[in-house]
Amino acid sequence: MQENETEMEYEKPVKVPIEDVLDLHTFAPEDIPSLLKEYLNACRTAQTYSVRIIHGKGKGFLKNRVRGLLKELPIVASFSEAPPRAGGWGATIVELTREIGFDSPEWVHILEEGARAMGMRLERSQIAQFAIHARELTAWNRFTNLTAITDSMEIAVKHFLDTLPLSPLPPPGSRVLDIGSGGGFPGIPLKILRPDLHLMLIDASRKKVSFQKYIMRALGLKGIEACNIRAEKLKRELQTTPTQTLPLSATKTADLRQGGGQGGGKGELRPYHVIVSKAVSTLDRFLDQAIPLLRRPGIMIAMKGRSVEAELEAARSKIGVEGLVLTVKKYRLPHLDIERCLVILSNSPDALKASQSLP
Repeated sequence: MQENETEMEYEKPVKVPIEDVLDLHTFAPEDIPSLLKEYLNACRTAQTYSVRIIHGKGKGFLKNRVRGLLKELPIVASFSEAPPRAGGWGATIVELTREIGFDSPEWVHILEEGARAMGMRLERSQIAQFAIHARELTAWNRFTNLTAITDSMEIAVKHFLDTLPLSPLPPPGSRVLDIGSGGGFPGIPLKILRPDLHLMLIDASRKKVSFQKYIMRALGLKGIEACNIRAEKLKRELQTTPTQTLPLSATKTADLRQGGGQGGGKGELRPYHVIVSKAVSTLDRFLDQAIPLLRRPGIMIAMKGRSVEAELEAARSKIGVEGLVLTVKKYRLPHLDIERCLVILSNSPDALKASQSLP
């Protein structure tokens, strides 16, 4: 019994005090990646912006590993070898970025310079709307799981700048469906960038949809709606609901059906010209959700990270059976130098003409 109690005590998590020094000698090598990230985030929260990491001299393996990890953390502004009296090359001095307010000139600069690096331009009025969305996102995120991204710079880059390459693709006045919109991405920034679009955001989480509706009201956005529904159920509801009452964020409903007459005549209901989704599901599943809702000509756009080869291979059969035209557009997110891509699938070559303006 004593042995079990001793073992249980040994397995209890150790609480590490947040100071300006972290000695890695007392931690297991496999714990260092997560420890380093959590510790530096905690230091930044405590407004400690200079931290000394003690990794020892030895053969330099731990030092190289730590510095490799530091290069991947966006909250790290810089790092350098400690001075001799602070450990020399047995320690690394890490300088952390300061928290940037959403109304600050620094945040505006991140967005303006980032857009310029991507070959685009943001109006100050658009940045002001992004700031309201970002501020409310972080406030609601304390109680509702809207996003795993909490750093203000990362929010600017990964949520808002990441929407820019998408914005030229929908044809003017398109009806756009955003599947699994979560905290409103990419749908709400897309509406800010393209007011001419009619957007519908859907999500299976009622709390997330409540947030989306709140932001739409706060920003005074028109021609955009949010609905607590899954894509599969949306298709069934569209088939049983009169066209005149469909919540499609559009003023025209006469041309919603394809293969039949106007004004709700016979034919299959495929209301959306463009369907988008940001890293919500696999490409194969996204196609299953989107194809039944897509008009002809129409475009499906999956926003993905760097590695999409495996997903493309898994969906290759479906792409061939449906006769879809595939285009992959790669781009890099500025400031963080992260590679992203848009997987664009069209059911008609004509629909891809809009994608030629993509930076």
